[in-house]
Parts: sequence; C-alpha cells; structure tokens
Amino acid sequence: MKLYLGVDGCTGGWSAAVLVSGELRLERYDSIKAIIRQYPTFDAFLIDMAIGLRSSPDQMRPDGFARKELGVRASTIFSVPSRAAVYANGEDSQKAANLRELGKSLSKQTVNIIPKIREVDEFLDAYPQYKNRILESHPELDFSRLNGSVLLSRKKDAAGIEEREAILAKYLPSLPDIRDAAKKLNCNPDDVVDAICLAVTAAFKARGMCETMPERPESDERGLRMQMTVPIYNAGGCFPLQ
Repeated sequence: MKLYLGVDGCTGGWSAAVLVSGELRLERYDSIKAIIRQYPTFDAFLIDMAIGLRSSPDQMRPDGFARKELGVRASTIFSVPSRAAVYANGEDSQKAANLRELGKSLSKQTVNIIPKIREVDEFLDAYPQYKNRILESHPELDFSRLNGSVLLSRKKDAAGIEEREAILAKYLPSLPDIRDAAKKLNCNPDDVVDAICLAVTAAFKARGMCETMPERPESDERGLRMQMTVPIYNAGGCFPLQ
C-alpha cells in the first residue's frame, strides 16, 4: 500500500491531501504532529512551507530559482525569513533580526506565516527521523510543471480553481468538488487544491519523477536541505496514482 501526503497551511491548521493506493482523502489537522500521529510512515510527504532556514545572505535557498521559473507569477514566492527572525518574538523583533542577518526586512505576508514556519522547524528538530523526509515544495511550481507552462490565473479566483482542477483531473479522474470539500474542512478552496497538487507531486517523487531546485542544494545549520521538490518537465502521467 503506497501512501503520499500533500500538506498546505490553512487558517488555524493544515489542509492535508492523502493518496492511499490511488484513493484520495481530504483531511484537516491542527498541527504537523497530529498528521504524523495519524500517518507515521509514508512513501512521500510534501509541504508548502519553508524548510531550511538561512543565517546569512551567503547561504542559498531555492526561492530565487523558483521566482525565475515562474516569471510573471514570481510574487507567489514569499521571501523566507532567517532562523533568528523565525524565533524572535513580535513583528518588530522579527524584522530587526532578519535585517541584521539577511540585510532586509520582512513583508507582512512573510510575518504572517512565521508561526507555521516555526512549527515545521521545531517539529523536525524534535523528530529528526523526519528530517529531509518531509520535504518542501510549492504548488504554483508543481502546477506549472504538471501543466507544461506557468498558470496565469489566480488560485483564489473561481477560474483559477477550475483551471487547477482540470490539471489535477488528468491524474485523479475521481477528483471531488473542491469547494464542497473546502466547506467541510473549514478551509479555503485554494488550500485544498494546493494540498492535492502536493500529494500528486509526492506520488511523482516516490516514482523518481521529481527533481530538486536547485540541483545541488545546501543544508542549513540544522542539516535541513534548502530545496524544493518539483515534478520533472515532461515526466508524463501515471494512472492510477498508486
């Protein structure tokens, strides 16, 4: 039995798409620890959250590579704060720490996701058996590669959700209605569609159909590889995803 996990942050928790022998489950959890409690073993686990945090501007994360590939959609890649900023208390302290370590302040969007970055970082520090097994990815990159070109629609718009559903349906013919699923989970539709995309990409990863961005990633001070796992262009479909 093959098990692939795709996880995306949502308000107050995490939206999880679970592929088990081709069957898709959509679930919501309050914490990463709760997800692992439910699924302690898996074949691949991808999450849309920064893993691997810099402590100096000389270190390399994948964000610049991702922005270059996405082009006009580069703004969907937020700047990742330094580890000192992630563990600082309060927005002013976080911005000051990032300015001190990386030479620039933080946007409001980045500040807002710091609690989730910290949660993932703390989990991997407390449970090192999952280090470099729970891997960072990015749905906009994954969708662009599954599609063969960058998606120009916004995922928060109805047309954007429909475009992404059509791409996912190529790999999951029995895809449920995203909006209905989101209501049941008390998540936004884009949180659910992103989680499903990550689960599909996780299935590609388990089949050797993914690559890392960059090709030779650096590791941070805790040994976490600073990389994004994304489908290889023209890797082809796999039906069913088992």
